Amino acid sequence: MLKRLWAWIKSLFGIKEPLDLQFEGSFEVDSLPESVIQEGGTSMKKALIAGINNYPDAPLRGCVNDCLLMYKVLSEKFGFNTKNIDLLTDSDCTKANLLVSLKKLVTGVKAGDTVFFHYSGHGSQVMSNDWTNSDEADGRDEILCPVDLDWNDPLRDHELGAFFKLLPKGVKILVILDCCHSGTGLRNSLKKLGGKDKDDFRNRFLPPPPSNILTNPRVGLDDNLNFVVPEGKSVQTQKRGFAVSAQKQGDAILISGCMENQTSADAWINGRYHGALSYYLVEVLASHNFDVDYKTLINGVNLKLKNKRFTQVPQLEAKEEFFNHKFLT
Repeated sequence: MLKRLWAWIKSLFGIKEPLDLQFEGSFEVDSLPESVIQEGGTSMKKALIAGINNYPDAPLRGCVNDCLLMYKVLSEKFGFNTKNIDLLTDSDCTKANLLVSLKKLVTGVKAGDTVFFHYSGHGSQVMSNDWTNSDEADGRDEILCPVDLDWNDPLRDHELGAFFKLLPKGVKILVILDCCHSGTGLRNSLKKLGGKDKDDFRNRFLPPPPSNILTNPRVGLDDNLNFVVPEGKSVQTQKRGFAVSAQKQGDAILISGCMENQTSADAWINGRYHGALSYYLVEVLASHNFDVDYKTLINGVNLKLKNKRFTQVPQLEAKEEFFNHKFLT
């Protein structure tokens, strides 16, 4: 049954060859698991994996591969029952479907359970609806970009955070966002990893339309087209709304693809398109036989990206006490 499902997935996404990624560890992605791995004890592990290649105006090419890769890792290496993994890709990854799936993700979860959310796709920023009371110092909300993105009704970080506020204390929360939420990095000269042509390196950022800025009288643009924050509003580096909302639960960990002023890469890596964060995160996991703490993991990912000439610097946000916890344990 699972082999037939995998054949259907390959046909649907145009995968002509198995996902045979040569990592430094022992893990190979060449098929879905033959059997469902049962979770140990009474704790439950639930996951939502979302990714979009087929954006109408700014398509990407590695997001669906990220999703399939993460599906394999969760089910084969970390004991996630496949019935508790929701996979949303391309045309299915609408805002409505994401909201329904997020509600399903946090429903029926108790202390000791694990909740995992992975997103690969475009991210962006928009002006907050209530700028004066915004959690963001710059008056902007981070957004994920579903395939049916409506700039007038985007999927804001606070909407995502609201779902995690529903979780009881003691639930382990891991969020991986392989996207970017700031456009300033687009002005940098990013070094390409190398591939078949100049288009093999793309940024996972959608710039908001000018109307989104101009409709907010409190925020303008300077001569370099940067946001101008009025006097009296402190501008400082801080955790974004999605991270803050999740971390109020205490056990939340956020891994993001880059710093606030950078962009995340969608690149041709070792013969296949992937998000740089997703690919090298799994490669580092594999090199440690999928038994590694978060601090070692993120340091390893950053070292690999630096050695491969990527400029993005993935971030780990959590209480310091969780830095030494093992990945998904």
